[in-house]
Amino acid sequence: MIATEQSSTRPLVPRRSERRGISAKVQYRRSTVRMAGVTLDLSCHGVRLAAMERLRIGETLWITLPGLPPRRATVKWVDRFEIGCEFDEALHPAVLDRIITG
Repeated sequence: MIATEQSSTRPLVPRRSERRGISAKVQYRRSTVRMAGVTLDLSCHGVRLAAMERLRIGETLWITLPGLPPRRATVKWVDRFEIGCEFDEALHPAVLDRIITG
């Protein structure tokens, strides 16, 4: 699995919301290309994914989380096959809890 040839260090900025570990199969789409991925952690403001294709910082994705319609997100960092994405609209904390608890 490779997400990109370039590697970017993860940002060392304070998080706006707590990250919560979760391993869930998701789909993400850029343009017309649909791919499968796995969440590694999730917060109200974003998600860390294991991806299976080359992605670049700044790309827009539509990510389908369990039980939700696709959400627009922007790739903020790339580290080999892991990507960090920020949602355009934050998840409500109750929605995050529902995803985490199943």
